[in-house]
Amino acid sequence: MTATLEPVTKDVIFMAGLSTAERRRVQRLAAAGALTNVFKGVYIKSEGGDAEVERRIRTHWMAIGGVLMPGGVVSHVSALRGMAQENVWTVSHPTLVRRKLKLPGLAFQVVEGPGPLPGDMTLGQTGLHWASQPRILLENLGHKAARRAGAQEVEDWLIKHLNASGEQFLNDIRDKAASLAERLGMQAQLETLRGMIGELLGTHDKGELKTHDGILIAKGKSVDRGRIERFGLLASYLRTAAVPRVEETVPVGTARHNRAFVESYFSNYVEGTKFAIEDARDIVMHQKVMSTRPKDSHDILGVYQLAVEAPYRHSPPVSGEEFLPALQEWHARMLQARPEANPGGLKTEVNYAGTTQFVNPGQVRGTFEEGSRLAMSVPEGIARAIFYLFLVAEIHPFVDGNGRVSRLVMNAELSRTGLHRIIVPTLFHPQFVDCLRKLTRENEPADYARSLAKMARWCAQFDYTNLDGVIANLKKTNAMEESLTKFQLLNIDGSRILPE
Repeated sequence: MTATLEPVTKDVIFMAGLSTAERRRVQRLAAAGALTNVFKGVYIKSEGGDAEVERRIRTHWMAIGGVLMPGGVVSHVSALRGMAQENVWTVSHPTLVRRKLKLPGLAFQVVEGPGPLPGDMTLGQTGLHWASQPRILLENLGHKAARRAGAQEVEDWLIKHLNASGEQFLNDIRDKAASLAERLGMQAQLETLRGMIGELLGTHDKGELKTHDGILIAKGKSVDRGRIERFGLLASYLRTAAVPRVEETVPVGTARHNRAFVESYFSNYVEGTKFAIEDARDIVMHQKVMSTRPKDSHDILGVYQLAVEAPYRHSPPVSGEEFLPALQEWHARMLQARPEANPGGLKTEVNYAGTTQFVNPGQVRGTFEEGSRLAMSVPEGIARAIFYLFLVAEIHPFVDGNGRVSRLVMNAELSRTGLHRIIVPTLFHPQFVDCLRKLTRENEPADYARSLAKMARWCAQFDYTNLDGVIANLKKTNAMEESLTKFQLLNIDGSRILPE
């Protein structure tokens, strides 16, 4: 790295590797106040004063650490939490042990430990590495110390990833940890980790778990009790509610493909994937993916395929333990062109819609298992379909695509029982969301159920055999409008939709 003449353009300059002339230039710049010597051989641009010097050090901590501790591994509590603790990074190193390297606003605590092991990740070309997940877990177990997070945080980590990635992930972690334990000198920690994982997976009971959620998982699966009570309230209402049975009248073949297109168009549009309906038609019916919006185009195709193809169109996920894995498969297929949405992967952080907080990631699996079994107590057909939509929407298991997949599950139950699929058009969507929110926030299910029953009757008006005719009638009913102040959703004959 080459030092420059005034003005200084590099935030960090390292003396190592510089020529004699370049070293002298750096020293002159430091004497003139343009550079600050923050550690032996490390100079920081001085512009902005001490606070800016400290900020630059924290910004470039990896490059600085790689020069001061080449071959070091970010480890222990720093690696588990993904950050410095009170501006101190813990780094394992085989030779530079039991030292604290202090810089303005930042320090490196060097602890004894092997250099990079299998699975550890390089931090660019800095010379530092980041500990692998199995190594991180082993290093944070044992007697509580400044460098260790402790057993409770390790347990929390295991629960979070169990719910996000499933049991096989923990099995793999356990196997990889076993291959590292001897080289780390952490056989005792390995036995503790094995016990924790074994309890979480229900394979044995060693009393290693300490957290409330961990103990619940060991007994079965942690659930969101508030949500289960709300699902029970909805199920109780639907068991006796007079919901309409709107028979399937759309013939097999072109008509069902046309309806699946309309279903996909609205299901994506209300979630923000907006196309003119003619453009969306070209994407689905003529495979004309828009070069300027390839991912949005595949979103339209993804919902359409699940709405028209067997077994997805008429086979909702099986209740119990099989429900969520099936839902993950649907999600992966629907959003396969969006890797940033983690297709098929569960959320790892709590998500929100406005002020509504959805189910904690650690309770997603248990809540789905119990909630989906409760669905079996609801009469099949539209009542159970209404329950399924709320089950998925209320748990909100994914980072994106929850609304779309919830409507697909609802419609799979309708198709399974020979009923007409429900489409929520753009103009009605805000009213539907208000009804959904009323159930979530006030435990009032009636308006939610009535809103979907209303849409069941509305959707059954259309003749789906001719797509041009369907589109014309959708426009005639104001279905694609967005302004509730200017438009009202109508029937095909121009009459107002009556309340259920």
